[in-house]
Amino acid sequence: MHHRQSHPRTTFSSAITLLALVAFTWSGTAQAQTFTQGIADNFVAPTEPVSPSSGMLSYITSVYSVPGSRPFDDASSDRWFATTFTNLRRNGPICGATLRMTVRNLGSNDSMGFMFMGPMGTPLATGWGDSLPNLGVAFGATGTITLNLAALPGAVNLIPTLNAQGFVDVIVQDDSAVDFVSLTVTQCRVDVYSKDNASDFGNSPTVDPIWVSPDIRVCQTAGCVGHQNPEFGQTNFVYVTLRNNGPLAPVGNPASGTLIVYYTGSGGAAMWPMDWATIGSTAVSIPAGATQEFMVPWTGVPAPGHYCLLTRWVSSQDPMTLVELNPSNTLNNTRWNNNLAWKNVNVVNLSPFAPVREYDFRLRNLLRDAQGQAALEVRIPDRTGGPSFLERGQLILTLPQELWARWQRQGTGFEVVGERQVRIVNPNGARLEGLMLDPNGAHHVGVRFAIQATATEQGKFAVDLVQHSASEENPNKVEEAGGVRFDITVGQQTDTLAK
Repeated sequence: MHHRQSHPRTTFSSAITLLALVAFTWSGTAQAQTFTQGIADNFVAPTEPVSPSSGMLSYITSVYSVPGSRPFDDASSDRWFATTFTNLRRNGPICGATLRMTVRNLGSNDSMGFMFMGPMGTPLATGWGDSLPNLGVAFGATGTITLNLAALPGAVNLIPTLNAQGFVDVIVQDDSAVDFVSLTVTQCRVDVYSKDNASDFGNSPTVDPIWVSPDIRVCQTAGCVGHQNPEFGQTNFVYVTLRNNGPLAPVGNPASGTLIVYYTGSGGAAMWPMDWATIGSTAVSIPAGATQEFMVPWTGVPAPGHYCLLTRWVSSQDPMTLVELNPSNTLNNTRWNNNLAWKNVNVVNLSPFAPVREYDFRLRNLLRDAQGQAALEVRIPDRTGGPSFLERGQLILTLPQELWARWQRQGTGFEVVGERQVRIVNPNGARLEGLMLDPNGAHHVGVRFAIQATATEQGKFAVDLVQHSASEENPNKVEEAGGVRFDITVGQQTDTLAK
Protein backbone atom coordinates (compact mmCIF):
# COMPACT_ATOMS: atom_id res chain seq x y z
CA MET A 1 0.00 0.00 0.00
CA HIS A 2 1.35 3.42 -0.93
CA HIS A 3 1.32 5.06 2.51
CA ARG A 4 3.28 7.58 4.53
CA GLN A 5 2.29 6.19 7.94
CA SER A 6 2.23 2.70 9.43
CA HIS A 7 -0.89 1.13 10.90
CA PRO A 8 -0.98 0.34 14.64
CA ARG A 9 -0.62 -3.36 15.42
CA THR A 10 -3.65 -5.12 16.93
CA THR A 11 -5.79 -8.22 17.07
CA PHE A 12 -9.36 -8.45 15.86
CA SER A 13 -11.80 -11.31 16.26
CA SER A 14 -15.40 -10.29 15.76
CA ALA A 15 -17.15 -9.72 12.47
CA ILE A 16 -19.78 -7.17 11.57
CA THR A 17 -22.93 -8.69 10.18
CA LEU A 18 -25.07 -5.58 9.63
CA LEU A 19 -25.59 -4.48 6.05
CA ALA A 20 -24.49 -0.97 5.21
CA LEU A 21 -26.95 1.66 4.16
CA VAL A 22 -26.10 2.02 0.48
CA ALA A 23 -27.67 4.37 -2.05
CA PHE A 24 -27.19 4.26 -5.82
CA THR A 25 -27.61 7.15 -8.25
CA TRP A 26 -27.16 7.16 -12.00
CA SER A 27 -26.24 9.61 -14.73
CA GLY A 28 -26.97 8.05 -18.11
CA THR A 29 -25.32 10.76 -20.18
CA ALA A 30 -22.02 10.51 -18.30
CA GLN A 31 -22.33 6.75 -17.77
CA ALA A 32 -21.53 7.39 -14.10
CA GLN A 33 -22.75 5.42 -11.11
CA THR A 34 -22.52 6.73 -7.54
CA PHE A 35 -22.39 4.40 -4.54
CA THR A 36 -23.06 6.07 -1.17
CA GLN A 37 -22.61 4.50 2.24
CA GLY A 38 -23.74 6.29 5.38
CA ILE A 39 -25.92 9.42 5.51
CA ALA A 40 -24.59 12.97 5.07
CA ASP A 41 -26.16 14.16 8.34
CA ASN A 42 -23.17 15.85 10.03
CA PHE A 43 -22.58 12.95 12.43
CA VAL A 44 -26.11 13.01 13.88
CA ALA A 45 -27.15 9.91 15.85
CA PRO A 46 -28.12 7.17 15.38
CA THR A 47 -25.07 5.69 13.68
CA GLU A 48 -25.31 3.87 10.33
CA PRO A 49 -23.74 0.48 9.67
CA VAL A 50 -20.67 -0.15 7.48
CA SER A 51 -20.03 -3.12 5.19
CA PRO A 52 -16.40 -4.22 5.28
CA SER A 53 -15.54 -7.43 3.43
CA SER A 54 -14.60 -10.53 5.41
CA GLY A 55 -11.05 -10.16 4.13
CA MET A 56 -10.89 -6.58 5.39
CA LEU A 57 -12.11 -7.73 8.80
CA SER A 58 -9.51 -10.49 8.84
CA TYR A 59 -6.82 -7.97 8.03
CA ILE A 60 -7.85 -5.68 10.89
CA THR A 61 -7.77 -8.71 13.17
CA SER A 62 -4.12 -9.21 12.28
CA VAL A 63 -2.97 -5.60 12.76
CA TYR A 64 -5.08 -4.00 15.51
CA SER A 65 -6.09 -4.73 19.12
CA VAL A 66 -9.75 -3.68 18.92
CA PRO A 67 -12.07 -5.93 16.89
CA GLY A 68 -14.54 -4.74 14.31
CA SER A 69 -15.04 -1.49 12.45
CA ARG A 70 -16.64 1.61 13.86
CA PRO A 71 -19.97 2.52 12.19
CA PHE A 72 -20.62 5.82 10.49
CA ASP A 73 -20.86 8.82 12.89
CA ASP A 74 -19.05 6.94 15.71
CA ALA A 75 -16.60 9.32 17.43
CA SER A 76 -15.14 6.87 19.96
CA SER A 77 -11.38 6.35 20.12
CA ASP A 78 -9.12 3.46 19.15
CA ARG A 79 -11.13 1.76 16.47
CA TRP A 80 -10.65 1.44 12.73
CA PHE A 81 -13.25 2.50 10.19
CA ALA A 82 -13.55 0.18 7.19
CA THR A 83 -16.10 -0.38 4.46
CA THR A 84 -16.00 -2.06 1.05
CA PHE A 85 -17.48 -1.08 -2.32
CA THR A 86 -18.07 -4.19 -4.44
CA ASN A 87 -19.14 -5.19 -7.97
CA LEU A 88 -17.83 -1.97 -9.43
CA ARG A 89 -17.50 -3.37 -12.97
CA ARG A 90 -21.13 -4.40 -13.23
CA ASN A 91 -21.63 -2.06 -16.18
CA GLY A 92 -18.27 -2.55 -17.88
CA PRO A 93 -14.66 -1.34 -17.58
CA ILE A 94 -13.96 1.65 -15.35
CA CYS A 95 -12.36 4.79 -16.78
CA GLY A 96 -12.75 7.12 -13.80
CA ALA A 97 -13.53 7.07 -10.08
CA THR A 98 -13.94 9.83 -7.48
CA LEU A 99 -14.33 9.40 -3.73
CA ARG A 100 -15.93 11.93 -1.36
CA MET A 101 -15.80 11.43 2.38
CA THR A 102 -16.56 13.69 5.34
CA VAL A 103 -14.23 13.03 8.26
CA ARG A 104 -13.82 14.44 11.78
CA ASN A 105 -10.11 14.16 12.58
CA LEU A 106 -9.89 13.07 16.22
CA GLY A 107 -6.41 11.53 16.12
CA SER A 108 -3.10 13.35 15.80
CA ASN A 109 -1.66 10.66 13.51
CA ASP A 110 -4.77 9.37 11.76
CA SER A 111 -4.88 8.49 8.06
CA MET A 112 -7.16 7.14 5.37
CA GLY A 113 -6.54 4.83 2.46
CA PHE A 114 -7.67 2.40 -0.19
CA MET A 115 -6.96 -1.32 0.07
CA PHE A 116 -7.74 -4.43 -2.01
CA MET A 117 -7.99 -7.17 0.58
CA GLY A 118 -8.44 -10.83 -0.39
CA PRO A 119 -10.74 -13.27 1.45
CA MET A 120 -7.92 -14.46 3.72
CA GLY A 121 -6.96 -10.96 4.83
CA THR A 122 -3.95 -10.56 2.56
CA PRO A 123 -3.65 -7.79 -0.06
CA LEU A 124 -4.45 -8.74 -3.65
CA ALA A 125 -2.90 -5.54 -5.01
CA THR A 126 -1.09 -2.42 -3.88
CA GLY A 127 -3.35 0.25 -2.41
CA TRP A 128 -2.73 3.84 -1.34
CA GLY A 129 -2.98 5.99 1.79
CA ASP A 130 -2.07 9.34 3.34
CA SER A 131 -2.51 11.24 6.60
CA LEU A 132 -5.68 13.25 7.16
CA PRO A 133 -3.76 16.56 7.60
CA ASN A 134 -2.01 15.97 4.27
CA LEU A 135 -5.45 15.56 2.73
CA GLY A 136 -6.67 18.88 4.18
CA VAL A 137 -8.32 17.83 7.45
CA ALA A 138 -6.27 19.07 10.40
CA PHE A 139 -6.33 17.48 13.84
CA GLY A 140 -9.56 18.53 15.58
CA ALA A 141 -11.19 19.71 12.36
CA THR A 142 -14.01 18.35 10.23
CA GLY A 143 -13.68 18.35 6.46
CA THR A 144 -14.69 16.66 3.22
CA ILE A 145 -11.97 14.86 1.28
CA THR A 146 -12.37 14.51 -2.49
CA LEU A 147 -9.97 12.19 -4.30
CA ASN A 148 -9.56 11.33 -7.98
CA LEU A 149 -8.48 7.67 -7.96
CA ALA A 150 -6.76 8.17 -11.31
CA ALA A 151 -4.50 10.89 -9.93
CA LEU A 152 -3.92 10.37 -6.21
CA PRO A 153 -1.16 12.22 -4.32
CA GLY A 154 2.16 10.64 -5.15
CA ALA A 155 1.18 10.17 -8.82
CA VAL A 156 -0.74 6.97 -8.05
CA ASN A 157 -3.43 5.75 -10.47
CA LEU A 158 -5.73 3.06 -9.04
CA ILE A 159 -8.04 2.78 -12.07
CA PRO A 160 -6.23 -0.27 -13.51
CA THR A 161 -6.44 -1.94 -10.10
CA LEU A 162 -10.16 -1.16 -9.80
CA ASN A 163 -10.64 -2.83 -13.18
CA ALA A 164 -8.58 -5.84 -12.19
CA GLN A 165 -10.19 -6.36 -8.76
CA GLY A 166 -13.71 -4.94 -9.18
CA PHE A 167 -13.86 -3.68 -5.58
CA VAL A 168 -12.10 -1.36 -3.15
CA ASP A 169 -11.80 -1.17 0.63
CA VAL A 170 -11.89 2.31 2.22
CA ILE A 171 -10.25 2.65 5.64
CA VAL A 172 -9.65 5.35 8.26
CA GLN A 173 -7.50 4.68 11.32
CA ASP A 174 -7.86 4.83 14.15
CA ASP A 175 -9.57 7.59 16.22
CA SER A 176 -11.48 9.60 13.62
CA ALA A 177 -15.19 9.57 12.77
CA VAL A 178 -16.65 9.25 9.27
CA ASP A 179 -20.01 10.82 8.37
CA PHE A 180 -20.48 9.25 4.92
CA VAL A 181 -18.52 7.94 1.93
CA SER A 182 -19.53 8.14 -1.72
CA LEU A 183 -17.74 6.61 -4.69
CA THR A 184 -18.63 7.74 -8.20
CA VAL A 185 -17.51 5.32 -10.90
CA THR A 186 -17.50 6.28 -14.57
CA GLN A 187 -17.68 3.42 -17.02
CA CYS A 188 -15.62 3.51 -20.20
CA ARG A 189 -17.41 4.76 -23.25
CA VAL A 190 -15.35 2.76 -25.75
CA ASP A 191 -13.96 -0.77 -26.01
CA VAL A 192 -11.28 -1.12 -28.68
CA TYR A 193 -9.72 -4.52 -29.30
CA SER A 194 -7.65 -6.61 -31.69
CA LYS A 195 -8.38 -10.28 -32.27
CA ASP A 196 -6.17 -12.85 -30.51
CA ASN A 197 -7.37 -15.52 -32.94
CA ALA A 198 -10.01 -15.84 -35.63
CA SER A 199 -12.71 -16.76 -33.07
CA ASP A 200 -12.02 -13.78 -30.78
CA PHE A 201 -14.68 -11.06 -30.58
CA GLY A 202 -13.21 -9.07 -27.70
CA ASN A 203 -14.38 -11.05 -24.70
CA SER A 204 -11.94 -11.81 -21.88
CA PRO A 205 -10.44 -14.19 -21.05
CA THR A 206 -9.55 -15.33 -24.56
CA VAL A 207 -9.58 -19.05 -25.34
CA ASP A 208 -6.28 -20.51 -26.60
CA PRO A 209 -4.40 -20.01 -28.81
CA ILE A 210 -3.59 -16.45 -27.72
CA TRP A 211 -0.58 -15.86 -29.98
CA VAL A 212 -1.90 -16.10 -33.57
CA SER A 213 -3.61 -12.72 -33.99
CA PRO A 214 -5.00 -12.24 -37.51
CA ASP A 215 -5.04 -8.49 -36.82
CA ILE A 216 -1.24 -8.15 -36.98
CA ARG A 217 0.76 -8.59 -40.16
CA VAL A 218 4.17 -7.57 -41.52
CA CYS A 219 5.01 -6.33 -44.99
CA GLN A 220 8.48 -6.04 -46.49
CA THR A 221 7.07 -3.38 -48.84
CA ALA A 222 4.23 -1.05 -47.91
CA GLY A 223 0.76 -2.26 -48.83
CA CYS A 224 1.49 -5.94 -49.38
CA VAL A 225 -1.19 -8.61 -49.23
CA GLY A 226 -1.04 -11.06 -46.33
CA HIS A 227 1.75 -11.54 -43.80
CA GLN A 228 5.48 -11.74 -44.52
CA ASN A 229 8.54 -12.36 -42.41
CA PRO A 230 10.47 -9.13 -41.69
CA GLU A 231 13.53 -8.50 -43.86
CA PHE A 232 16.79 -7.44 -42.21
CA GLY A 233 18.55 -4.36 -43.59
CA GLN A 234 15.49 -2.44 -44.75
CA THR A 235 12.35 -0.74 -43.44
CA ASN A 236 9.46 -3.13 -42.89
CA PHE A 237 5.85 -2.21 -42.14
CA VAL A 238 3.67 -3.57 -39.34
CA TYR A 239 -0.08 -3.34 -39.95
CA VAL A 240 -2.47 -3.61 -36.98
CA THR A 241 -6.27 -3.77 -37.08
CA LEU A 242 -8.16 -2.05 -34.25
CA ARG A 243 -11.90 -2.57 -33.74
CA ASN A 244 -13.97 0.07 -31.92
CA ASN A 245 -16.93 -2.24 -31.31
CA GLY A 246 -15.85 -4.42 -28.40
CA PRO A 247 -18.37 -6.06 -26.05
CA LEU A 248 -17.37 -4.20 -22.85
CA ALA A 249 -18.81 -0.76 -23.67
CA PRO A 250 -21.72 0.58 -25.73
CA VAL A 251 -20.88 1.10 -29.39
CA GLY A 252 -21.35 4.71 -30.44
CA ASN A 253 -18.36 6.76 -29.33
CA PRO A 254 -15.12 7.61 -31.14
CA ALA A 255 -11.88 6.47 -29.52
CA SER A 256 -8.46 8.10 -29.29
CA GLY A 257 -5.26 6.56 -28.01
CA THR A 258 -1.82 5.28 -28.88
CA LEU A 259 -0.94 2.06 -30.69
CA ILE A 260 2.47 0.66 -29.63
CA VAL A 261 4.18 -2.28 -31.37
CA TYR A 262 6.92 -4.49 -29.86
CA TYR A 263 9.04 -7.47 -30.94
CA THR A 264 10.85 -10.35 -29.27
CA GLY A 265 12.70 -13.44 -30.45
CA SER A 266 10.70 -16.26 -31.97
CA GLY A 267 9.56 -18.75 -29.35
CA GLY A 268 7.03 -19.67 -26.71
CA ALA A 269 6.70 -17.87 -23.38
CA ALA A 270 7.76 -14.24 -22.93
CA MET A 271 8.04 -11.97 -19.90
CA TRP A 272 6.66 -8.44 -19.89
CA PRO A 273 8.32 -6.01 -20.26
CA MET A 274 11.94 -7.26 -20.26
CA ASP A 275 11.63 -9.64 -23.23
CA TRP A 276 10.09 -7.00 -25.51
CA ALA A 277 11.67 -4.15 -27.49
CA THR A 278 9.70 -1.28 -29.00
CA ILE A 279 9.29 -1.07 -32.77
CA GLY A 280 7.33 2.18 -32.76
CA SER A 281 4.03 3.84 -31.95
CA THR A 282 1.39 6.01 -33.54
CA ALA A 283 -1.46 8.16 -32.22
CA VAL A 284 -4.77 7.04 -33.67
CA SER A 285 -8.44 7.99 -33.64
CA ILE A 286 -11.12 5.45 -34.50
CA PRO A 287 -14.72 6.40 -35.33
CA ALA A 288 -17.54 4.80 -33.40
CA GLY A 289 -18.07 1.19 -34.45
CA ALA A 290 -15.24 1.29 -36.98
CA THR A 291 -12.65 -1.34 -37.84
CA GLN A 292 -9.45 0.22 -39.15
CA GLU A 293 -5.93 -0.90 -39.99
CA PHE A 294 -2.98 1.26 -38.92
CA MET A 295 0.67 1.07 -39.99
CA VAL A 296 3.81 1.42 -37.85
CA PRO A 297 7.18 1.43 -39.70
CA TRP A 298 9.82 -1.02 -38.45
CA THR A 299 13.16 0.60 -39.24
CA GLY A 300 15.43 -1.45 -37.01
CA VAL A 301 15.08 -5.20 -37.53
CA PRO A 302 18.07 -6.17 -35.33
CA ALA A 303 19.36 -9.16 -37.29
CA PRO A 304 18.29 -11.78 -39.83
CA GLY A 305 15.82 -14.14 -38.21
CA HIS A 306 12.24 -14.48 -37.10
CA TYR A 307 10.35 -12.46 -34.53
CA CYS A 308 7.18 -12.40 -32.45
CA LEU A 309 5.10 -9.22 -32.30
CA LEU A 310 3.00 -7.68 -29.51
CA THR A 311 0.64 -4.73 -29.88
CA ARG A 312 -0.81 -2.57 -27.10
CA TRP A 313 -3.70 -0.14 -27.47
CA VAL A 314 -3.20 2.46 -24.72
CA SER A 315 -6.05 4.89 -24.01
CA SER A 316 -7.48 6.63 -20.95
CA GLN A 317 -10.90 5.95 -22.49
CA ASP A 318 -10.26 2.20 -22.46
CA PRO A 319 -7.83 1.08 -19.72
CA MET A 320 -6.33 -2.37 -19.29
CA THR A 321 -8.57 -4.88 -17.55
CA LEU A 322 -5.60 -6.62 -15.93
CA VAL A 323 -2.68 -4.62 -14.56
CA GLU A 324 0.52 -5.46 -16.47
CA LEU A 325 2.91 -6.06 -13.60
CA ASN A 326 6.68 -5.80 -13.97
CA PRO A 327 7.52 -8.61 -14.52
CA SER A 328 4.51 -10.59 -15.71
CA ASN A 329 3.50 -13.35 -18.11
CA THR A 330 2.75 -12.00 -21.61
CA LEU A 331 0.22 -14.74 -22.31
CA ASN A 332 -1.71 -14.02 -19.12
CA ASN A 333 -1.71 -10.29 -19.84
CA THR A 334 -2.95 -10.86 -23.39
CA ARG A 335 -5.60 -13.37 -22.34
CA TRP A 336 -7.21 -10.87 -19.92
CA ASN A 337 -6.67 -7.57 -21.83
CA ASN A 338 -8.39 -7.20 -25.17
CA ASN A 339 -6.21 -4.09 -25.67
CA LEU A 340 -3.30 -6.48 -26.35
CA ALA A 341 -2.65 -8.80 -29.28
CA TRP A 342 0.21 -11.23 -29.96
CA LYS A 343 1.35 -12.73 -33.26
CA ASN A 344 3.92 -15.50 -33.46
CA VAL A 345 3.63 -16.65 -37.06
CA ASN A 346 6.51 -17.58 -39.36
CA VAL A 347 6.12 -17.99 -43.11
CA VAL A 348 7.90 -21.10 -44.41
CA ASN A 349 8.32 -21.61 -48.16
CA LEU A 350 9.69 -24.99 -49.26
CA SER A 351 10.37 -26.10 -52.82
CA PRO A 352 12.76 -28.38 -54.70
CA PHE A 353 15.02 -25.31 -54.93
CA ALA A 354 14.88 -24.73 -51.15
CA PRO A 355 13.89 -28.04 -49.55
CA VAL A 356 15.08 -27.21 -46.00
CA ARG A 357 14.33 -24.33 -43.65
CA GLU A 358 15.75 -23.92 -40.14
CA TYR A 359 14.49 -21.75 -37.29
CA ASP A 360 15.15 -20.93 -33.66
CA PHE A 361 12.52 -21.45 -30.95
CA ARG A 362 13.11 -19.96 -27.50
CA LEU A 363 11.85 -21.84 -24.43
CA ARG A 364 11.51 -19.21 -21.69
CA ASN A 365 11.23 -20.08 -18.00
CA LEU A 366 8.52 -17.93 -16.44
CA LEU A 367 9.81 -18.75 -12.95
CA ARG A 368 12.47 -16.23 -11.96
CA ASP A 369 14.00 -18.03 -8.98
CA ALA A 370 13.45 -21.75 -9.58
CA GLN A 371 13.83 -24.42 -12.22
CA GLY A 372 10.65 -24.79 -14.21
CA GLN A 373 9.15 -27.92 -15.71
CA ALA A 374 8.08 -27.56 -19.33
CA ALA A 375 6.71 -29.52 -22.28
CA LEU A 376 7.18 -28.80 -25.99
CA GLU A 377 4.20 -29.75 -28.13
CA VAL A 378 3.97 -30.13 -31.90
CA ARG A 379 0.36 -29.41 -32.81
CA ILE A 380 -1.40 -29.68 -36.17
CA PRO A 381 -4.08 -26.94 -36.10
CA ASP A 382 -7.32 -26.83 -38.05
CA ARG A 383 -6.91 -30.24 -39.62
CA THR A 384 -10.18 -31.14 -41.38
CA GLY A 385 -9.28 -34.32 -43.21
CA GLY A 386 -6.44 -32.96 -45.30
CA PRO A 387 -2.89 -34.24 -45.06
CA SER A 388 -0.57 -33.18 -42.28
CA PHE A 389 2.77 -31.63 -43.21
CA LEU A 390 4.31 -34.52 -41.30
CA GLU A 391 2.95 -36.82 -44.04
CA ARG A 392 4.70 -34.72 -46.71
CA GLY A 393 7.93 -33.73 -45.00
CA GLN A 394 10.04 -33.96 -41.88
CA LEU A 395 10.25 -31.92 -38.69
CA ILE A 396 13.40 -32.36 -36.58
CA LEU A 397 13.94 -30.64 -33.23
CA THR A 398 17.45 -30.10 -31.83
CA LEU A 399 17.61 -29.50 -28.08
CA PRO A 400 20.36 -27.44 -26.46
CA GLN A 401 22.90 -29.48 -24.51
CA GLU A 402 21.68 -28.37 -21.07
CA LEU A 403 18.09 -29.52 -21.79
CA TRP A 404 19.21 -32.73 -23.49
CA ALA A 405 21.35 -33.70 -20.49
CA ARG A 406 18.42 -33.33 -18.06
CA TRP A 407 15.70 -34.77 -20.30
CA GLN A 408 14.60 -38.39 -19.70
CA ARG A 409 13.15 -38.86 -23.23
CA GLN A 410 9.61 -38.54 -21.91
CA GLY A 411 6.70 -37.89 -24.24
CA THR A 412 4.96 -39.26 -27.33
CA GLY A 413 5.03 -38.97 -31.12
CA PHE A 414 8.79 -38.70 -31.68
CA GLU A 415 11.92 -40.79 -32.15
CA VAL A 416 15.51 -39.99 -31.24
CA VAL A 417 17.56 -39.78 -34.44
CA GLY A 418 20.87 -38.42 -33.19
CA GLU A 419 22.68 -36.55 -30.44
CA ARG A 420 20.24 -33.91 -29.14
CA GLN A 421 17.88 -34.53 -32.08
CA VAL A 422 14.35 -35.94 -32.30
CA ARG A 423 12.19 -36.45 -35.36
CA ILE A 424 8.42 -36.07 -35.15
CA VAL A 425 6.87 -39.30 -36.42
CA ASN A 426 3.18 -38.98 -35.54
CA PRO A 427 1.37 -36.99 -38.29
CA ASN A 428 -1.11 -35.78 -35.67
CA GLY A 429 1.58 -34.19 -33.51
CA ALA A 430 3.91 -34.95 -30.60
CA ARG A 431 4.87 -33.82 -27.12
CA LEU A 432 8.24 -33.75 -25.37
CA GLU A 433 7.61 -33.92 -21.62
CA GLY A 434 9.77 -33.29 -18.59
CA LEU A 435 12.02 -30.53 -19.91
CA MET A 436 13.67 -28.68 -17.00
CA LEU A 437 14.33 -24.98 -17.60
CA ASP A 438 16.96 -22.95 -15.72
CA PRO A 439 15.70 -20.25 -13.29
CA ASN A 440 14.76 -17.23 -15.39
CA GLY A 441 16.40 -19.10 -18.27
CA ALA A 442 15.99 -18.99 -22.04
CA HIS A 443 16.85 -22.17 -23.98
CA HIS A 444 17.03 -22.26 -27.76
CA VAL A 445 15.65 -25.22 -29.70
CA GLY A 446 16.54 -25.75 -33.35
CA VAL A 447 13.54 -26.33 -35.65
CA ARG A 448 14.15 -27.92 -39.08
CA PHE A 449 11.50 -28.40 -41.77
CA ALA A 450 12.47 -30.46 -44.82
CA ILE A 451 10.95 -32.01 -47.93
CA GLN A 452 12.48 -34.26 -50.54
CA ALA A 453 14.29 -32.30 -53.24
CA THR A 454 12.30 -34.31 -55.80
CA ALA A 455 8.92 -33.57 -54.19
CA THR A 456 6.24 -32.70 -56.72
CA GLU A 457 3.13 -32.37 -54.49
CA GLN A 458 2.21 -28.83 -53.60
CA GLY A 459 0.08 -27.56 -50.75
CA LYS A 460 -0.32 -25.32 -47.72
CA PHE A 461 0.10 -26.62 -44.18
CA ALA A 462 0.29 -25.31 -40.62
CA VAL A 463 2.36 -26.60 -37.72
CA ASP A 464 2.26 -25.12 -34.22
CA LEU A 465 5.16 -25.44 -31.82
CA VAL A 466 3.79 -24.74 -28.34
CA GLN A 467 5.48 -24.28 -24.98
CA HIS A 468 3.72 -25.52 -21.86
CA SER A 469 5.30 -24.55 -18.56
CA ALA A 470 4.86 -23.44 -14.98
CA SER A 471 4.50 -19.72 -14.26
CA GLU A 472 4.50 -17.37 -11.30
CA GLU A 473 0.69 -17.38 -11.47
CA ASN A 474 0.58 -21.23 -11.39
CA PRO A 475 4.01 -22.50 -10.28
CA ASN A 476 2.80 -26.08 -9.82
CA LYS A 477 0.90 -26.41 -13.10
CA VAL A 478 2.34 -26.97 -16.58
CA GLU A 479 0.04 -25.10 -18.96
CA GLU A 480 0.17 -23.35 -22.32
CA ALA A 481 2.54 -20.38 -22.19
CA GLY A 482 3.01 -19.41 -25.83
CA GLY A 483 3.98 -20.77 -29.20
CA VAL A 484 4.75 -20.18 -32.85
CA ARG A 485 2.66 -21.10 -35.88
CA PHE A 486 4.60 -22.08 -38.98
CA ASP A 487 2.56 -21.39 -42.13
CA ILE A 488 4.18 -23.73 -44.66
CA THR A 489 3.82 -23.60 -48.41
CA VAL A 490 5.25 -26.48 -50.45
CA GLY A 491 5.45 -25.64 -54.11
CA GLN A 492 7.45 -24.65 -57.15
CA GLN A 493 7.28 -20.87 -56.60
CA THR A 494 10.39 -18.80 -56.11
CA ASP A 495 11.35 -18.00 -52.53
CA THR A 496 10.39 -14.39 -51.78
CA LEU A 497 8.96 -14.39 -48.28
CA ALA A 498 10.93 -16.78 -46.11
CA LYS A 499 14.28 -15.04 -45.96
